[in-house]
Amino acid sequence: MSVSPMKRSIPLFLALVLSASAGPAQFRYESESRVTDVTVYTDRALVKRIAQLDLRPGETTLVLKDLPANLWDNSLQVSGTGPAGTSVVDVQSRNVFLEVEPSPIIRKLEDKLTALRLEISVLEDEMTALNIDRAVLGQISKAATTLPNEGDAPRPSFDDWRELLKFNAEESRRIQKAHRQQGQQAEAILANITATERQLQEARGRQPGRRSVKEVTVQLAAAEAGAGSVTVSYTVPGANWTPVYQARLDSTTRRVVLDYQAQVINRTGDTWDNVALTLSTAQPSAGGSAPEPFAWIVQGEQRREREYMMKSRVTDMAMASPPPEMRTQAKIEAAPMAYAQATVETGLTAATFTIATPATIPADGTVTKVAVTTLDLTTGLRYATTPKLQDAAFLTTKIENNTDYPLLSGPLAAFVDGAFIANSHLETTMAGEEFELALGVDEAVAIERTLVNRFVEKIGFGNKSTRVTYEIAIKITNHKTIPVSIELAEPLPVSRHEKIIVKLAEPDDSDIGGPDDNSAFTRDDEGILTWKGSLAPGAVRDMTLKFSIEHPNDLNVQGVE
Repeated sequence: MSVSPMKRSIPLFLALVLSASAGPAQFRYESESRVTDVTVYTDRALVKRIAQLDLRPGETTLVLKDLPANLWDNSLQVSGTGPAGTSVVDVQSRNVFLEVEPSPIIRKLEDKLTALRLEISVLEDEMTALNIDRAVLGQISKAATTLPNEGDAPRPSFDDWRELLKFNAEESRRIQKAHRQQGQQAEAILANITATERQLQEARGRQPGRRSVKEVTVQLAAAEAGAGSVTVSYTVPGANWTPVYQARLDSTTRRVVLDYQAQVINRTGDTWDNVALTLSTAQPSAGGSAPEPFAWIVQGEQRREREYMMKSRVTDMAMASPPPEMRTQAKIEAAPMAYAQATVETGLTAATFTIATPATIPADGTVTKVAVTTLDLTTGLRYATTPKLQDAAFLTTKIENNTDYPLLSGPLAAFVDGAFIANSHLETTMAGEEFELALGVDEAVAIERTLVNRFVEKIGFGNKSTRVTYEIAIKITNHKTIPVSIELAEPLPVSRHEKIIVKLAEPDDSDIGGPDDNSAFTRDDEGILTWKGSLAPGAVRDMTLKFSIEHPNDLNVQGVE
C-alpha cells in the first residue's frame, strides 16, 4: 500500500513541533576533577576542585564523582567561568556506595607479607638441611673413630686421623656459621613480618566494610556553546596540621636559625597531588561567638536536674562540630637545608601561611612535613644550673620574635654548632613577644657541688635541742674560649614551724639583696638562693654555702637530710 507524500510529512512535522516545545537540549557531562587548592585548619580542610568541560546551548549537568563521603554538604560552594550568560542553576550531592576493593596500600602490604613468609619458609628449609648435615657429620665422625672389633680391617693412620679432624672442624665451622647467619636473618624477617602485620591491620581498620563516596551534580545553563570551568569547594574533616621546630645555634656568632615546619596529616579520602597548600591558625570548631551565659541557680533537689541539663547542653555543643583529629608526633630528623619561605597573612582573628611550593600529601594519614619559614634571630646566651638537683649547666637563650610569623606551640629540636642537644617545647609566641629557648647541657661549663661537712650537735640545757650544720662547696669552671653568663639556683631550707630555726651563715646577710637589687646573691620567700654572674674564658668561681637547722629533740622534723 502506497503512502501519499502528505501523509509522510505529518510525523516529521509533529517531531519538529515536539522538539521545539521541549525547550533547549540537556546534556549530562561526567568530568574528571582535580584538587588545586587546600587550606588546612587544626581539625579540618577546605578543598577546591576544578573541572573543565565543554558547554552547549541549553542546560548541562556536570557530575563530579569520587569525592570524599564525609564532606559537609552545607559547605559546598560552586563558581566557575564560561560563555557570557552562563549560570549555575542547581547543586546537589548524594552518597554512592561502592563495592569493597582493597586499596593499593593494602594490596602492597599483603604482597609484602606473602613474600616475607616465603622467605621464612626458605630459611626454615635451609636450617633443616643444616641440622641434617650436622647429624651426618656426627655419624661420619663416630664411624671413623670406632675401631673394628674383628676382621683384618686396617687401622686409620695418623695422617688419616689428621685429615678427619681437619674435615670435621671445617664442616662444623661452616654449619655453625651458616646456622648463625640464618638465625639472624630469620629474626630480622620475623620483626619485619610483625611490623607489616601491624601496618596491614591499621590500613584495614581505616578502610570501612562498605565504602562510599560523594557524588556532586551541578546544573548549568548556557546561552551559547563554549569552554567552561567549574570550581567546587567544600569542607571535610580528617585533616590537621601541627607546628614543629628545629633551632640551630652558632655559638660563635650567637645567632639562632629557627626552622619553622608543619606536620600535615590527611585522612580525608582525597589525595592532594601538587596542590597549592595554605595553613590556617583559625579554629572553626570553636564557633563564631562566645557561649551565652545562663543562670547558676542553687536550690534543693532540682539541682541535679539543672546539672543534667548543663551537661546535656555542653554535650550538644560538642557534637555540633566535628572533633579534632588525633595529632601525631613524628620523630625529628637531623637539621635540614634551608627551606623556601611561606607567605604569612595576619587577619583579625587568625594567621594563614601560604606554602611557597606545591605540596603532595597522600590520604592515608602519613605525616608530611612542609616548610613554613626559616627565621634568623639574634640572641643573648646564658647558662642556668641547679647543682643540688643536677651537676650540669643548661644553655638557654631569650629571643624576641621580631618577625610577622606567629610561633604556635609545638615540639622543638635544638642543635648547637651542628650537634643535636635536646628535645624541648616552644610555647605560643606572637609577633613582638619573647620566648625562651632551652638548648640543653653544655659540658664545657663544669659544675661541681660537694657536701664538705655535715655536723650534728646537741645544744641547750639538758641537750634538749639538736643543731645540724651544713657546709657545701660549689665550683663553676668555664672551659670555653668565650665569656659566659650564668645563673645558679640553690634551694635552702625554709622553716614552717616556730620552734624550727634556720640560720644562713654564708653568704652573709649583707651579701644578699632583694629581687630588684643588683646584688650577686638574692633569696626569695621559698628559700631559693640565686647567684648571677659571668665567667671569663678559663675562669673558675668557688663559693661556699653554710647554714644550720635547729629544732627540739621531741619535735618530729621532716626535711632534714
